[in-house]
Amino acid sequence: MSNIKFTPLFRLLSVVLCIVMTLASVSFGVYAERDFQAEIDALESKIDANNAKKEDKQKSADELNEEIDTLQEQIDVYNAQISELNSQIASYDAVINQHEAEIAKLDESINETGVQIDKLNAQIANTQDVLAERMRASYMAGETSILEILLDSSDFESFLTRLELLSAVAKRDNELISAYNSQIDESNKLVEQLNTQKQEQVDKQAAVEAERAKIVDSRAQIQSARNSISSQQAKLEKKVDSYNSILSNLDQSSAQYRAQMEKIKKEQAEYDAIKQNGMSSGSGSLNNGGGKSEIGNYPVSSKGMIAPLQYSNVYISQHYGHNGHKGVDICTRGTGSTMGKEIRAAADGAVYSAEFHKSWGNNVYINHGNGVYTRYAHCSKMIVSAGDQVKQGQVIAYVGNTGNSFGPHLHFEVWVNGTRTNPEVWIPSLPD
Repeated sequence: MSNIKFTPLFRLLSVVLCIVMTLASVSFGVYAERDFQAEIDALESKIDANNAKKEDKQKSADELNEEIDTLQEQIDVYNAQISELNSQIASYDAVINQHEAEIAKLDESINETGVQIDKLNAQIANTQDVLAERMRASYMAGETSILEILLDSSDFESFLTRLELLSAVAKRDNELISAYNSQIDESNKLVEQLNTQKQEQVDKQAAVEAERAKIVDSRAQIQSARNSISSQQAKLEKKVDSYNSILSNLDQSSAQYRAQMEKIKKEQAEYDAIKQNGMSSGSGSLNNGGGKSEIGNYPVSSKGMIAPLQYSNVYISQHYGHNGHKGVDICTRGTGSTMGKEIRAAADGAVYSAEFHKSWGNNVYINHGNGVYTRYAHCSKMIVSAGDQVKQGQVIAYVGNTGNSFGPHLHFEVWVNGTRTNPEVWIPSLPD
């Protein structure tokens, strides 16, 4: 290995990176030892709690819905009553309109009779004026006696004629005035009769309006009661909506818990498959190719593996077993130098899986035979797929910071017959 001089800055950065890798390794170790069933039980407990809350809220919602239905029955009764009262009010309005039409007709007749009376009065006044003029003329001429009429007549026949004429004129005037007065009396009687009929219509209309007012008042009271119940109903419906929202949220929460349970079960199945199904039992050793000491510039350990990162300028930031850590974390020295570094297969084998995992992130899992597997976790990119045959030293991925990781590094594991072992026994010694 080449000699490298480290400046104080490089040493400080290395310490910081080691601390970060330690945190990442602790988190990974916790996941690796997680109790899947405990997590599932916890989620089932939450679902049961949600179901209990749902049952309680549903019961409350059902009770409120029953109250709402009862209130609706009352509202329906009030609506029927209001509809009936509206019909009665409409009937009264029709009667009132009829009375108003009758009153208007009577007013028209009264007005017409009044005009007729005014005409008769004018005619009487005119006749009276004529009589007055005749009387004035007679007064101016002096009283004319029957003797004067006789003396002024040329003969007796003329006398009779003149006397008859005077009598006829007086009689005609008297008859005319009498007729006028008779018409006026009849007209006045007609007006009185019409006014009586009008008053009767007015009284009837007032009675109908009074009855209508009572019904309107009753309707207002019923509407007020209905509005009060409707307000109560609206408040209850608002509470029901609130309960339904809570029920919906509980359903969504339970659905999320179930999804988490399915995910955990899937992770457990994957974990079990990797640990049991994917781990064929064997001697737990590798054929190191006839005891070869290196592959290219990579030293080969006595167990037959190379370090998955370049041997020079790398160090272990987190050892196996520290805080439950089930692998080793390997970094390269220098600021940001680890990200994107080539990751190489520690030995020949077949890629069992190359996929993303919640904790390991992008990770490659290789079966080397004889019950030996290796995992390369937190990769930024994987360039092999499940089923690929790989050779020792072949680039299979690049260093990254995916999954449950707090900084770029390679998390490297060695599995032997389904159990993780200390990778540092399998690869050449690396500095801290």
